[in-house]
Amino acid sequence: MKNKPYFITAFVCAALAVGAAAISLLSIQKRDKSFRTLMYFPSFENGKTYTEERFIPKDSAQGTERYFVDDLLLGPLTHSYKKLFPGETTVEFFTVDADGTAYIGLSKGALKSSDDAADINTGISLLKRNIVMNFTKINTVLVYIDGKSVCEKS
Repeated sequence: MKNKPYFITAFVCAALAVGAAAISLLSIQKRDKSFRTLMYFPSFENGKTYTEERFIPKDSAQGTERYFVDDLLLGPLTHSYKKLFPGETTVEFFTVDADGTAYIGLSKGALKSSDDAADINTGISLLKRNIVMNFTKINTVLVYIDGKSVCEKS
């Protein structure tokens, strides 16, 4: 009976070690299948820009960059941040050329005003910032709304 406390301590330590190893393996597997991004959103309170960490799949059928933009348009997970564009905004097209220029077409819903979304200029500016900061191969972002160019090269 004198060995019983030792046995329990050893068992607990072994269980913790196995649990830590399992969590590490799952973390490595998730990291290998996903891509860490930071998304920038304006605050409701003070208009400052804040970040949210998101993981997006590396092997998305639509492409990592397009998946990122679609996810970005869904808005922040935090209720104290604004969306970049009103909720009915969708991506009509998204391409990246060999020179690192991204062409993004948004639906005309981006032109609408909404209390839970940034103003159009802030939305476009943060859309560009989000893409350039998360995808190093993209250095220029051209935005189109309802098929019309809305900005100069950045």
